[in-house]
Amino acid sequence: MKADGYKINDKPPIKELIPFGVQHSLLIAFQALPYPLLVAAGLGFDPAQTAILVSCAFFVAGISTILQTIGVGPVGGKVPIAMTVSVVFVSPALLIAPQVGYAGYVGACLVGSLICGLVFFAFSDKLRVIFPPFVSGSVVFVLGATLIGVALGYCAGGSGNADFGDPSNFILSGVTLIAVLVFHVLGKGFLHGAAPLLGLCIGFVVAICMGKVDFQPVVDAAWFGFPQPLYWGIEFPLDACLTIGFLAICGVAELLGDVSATTKIAANRMPTKRETRGVIFTQAITSAFSGLFNCGPTISASADVGLLGFTKVCSRYVVAVAGSIMILAGICPKVSALCSVIPTAVFGGAVLLMFGVILVNGIKIIMESKPDERVVTIVAVSTAVGLGFNAFPEALAQFPFWVSMFLCGIPGTAFTAVILNLILPGRKNSTQWEDGIEEEVNLIISEDEGLVGMETK
Repeated sequence: MKADGYKINDKPPIKELIPFGVQHSLLIAFQALPYPLLVAAGLGFDPAQTAILVSCAFFVAGISTILQTIGVGPVGGKVPIAMTVSVVFVSPALLIAPQVGYAGYVGACLVGSLICGLVFFAFSDKLRVIFPPFVSGSVVFVLGATLIGVALGYCAGGSGNADFGDPSNFILSGVTLIAVLVFHVLGKGFLHGAAPLLGLCIGFVVAICMGKVDFQPVVDAAWFGFPQPLYWGIEFPLDACLTIGFLAICGVAELLGDVSATTKIAANRMPTKRETRGVIFTQAITSAFSGLFNCGPTISASADVGLLGFTKVCSRYVVAVAGSIMILAGICPKVSALCSVIPTAVFGGAVLLMFGVILVNGIKIIMESKPDERVVTIVAVSTAVGLGFNAFPEALAQFPFWVSMFLCGIPGTAFTAVILNLILPGRKNSTQWEDGIEEEVNLIISEDEGLVGMETK
């Protein structure tokens, strides 16, 4: 490898291109897994359905990454940014799908992604006013808080499972978490960035030794099979479409942060207007594509951005190779079936630290904006609404379902914070996107911790 690494448009020789690509693909795979595994467990999908969702998530990540790095016409920022299905949409899926069916949720993701793209291109200059840093930070904080609860449930074995709360599940998740911590604290470079993935592998081996893994679905799976689009069908409930569209708009903030972090690492500059617009356009297109393949909207793989800083290999062609590997994984049902048999407790232990880091990063983003009394009020009320109704959704049982969607969890926090920021007096005097704040927030969003795969998320 060259002493100074590889820049954005460098093409490493094949003998280096493939190993570097494999390294990136491992991180992309781990960031692609939370959505299908968490949603499948939460909605009670069987192993075959889980495998289908995993294969679709891998396939979407691969196609989206190649489009982002190589580009086709106006699609693609042509920067080394990997794309994956956003874990932000796990909580909305678990809230919306039981009410409108998974087909309705898929349709909402497709329409919501297109709404996001249209809003960005029509009102991109206004988004900085609507989504100042403390709003994004509040959303990130509530995302982490809600996902921690989900992860703890999985550490116990998964709510509804016969062995829920069994001590052996906590032993298994504890071993996995300890392994993650060891690699995260003591590991360097790739070992540090891939800590959740490596911990997952160790936990999986321990689960096999404990007799908690049934490999029959892997044996029964074929070696080749194209992911099935619209496996659960598609419907377009209006309230769900609007909710997902609003959340997708929030997600643009993280993507902008990752673009800035990537060009800073790879070329020591801020992104050009062409790169920024290309990345956002790609996110909108690939999110709609992801909906067709049964998954939620896409987002940049933030941990993969951290890997660029560790290795100094910033070639977009390396990341494109990683995307190709993800496509191969997506069309190999045995790979998806193997992922689907990972015990819930192992996955819970692997993601617990990651979700905790998300929560802490939300706090850091809020504090970087130097909140005044007005901002503290908005953050306090919006997080109380989001977390409160998420904990007791039955309190809204007498209202139409769309009310519950806009007030529970992440949507409730984002919606309340945006409304309060627009109507409360003193907005011009409150901290918005002042000079220097955007760069600080971008660094927090995509910091080299390597554990965060989402951010406004």
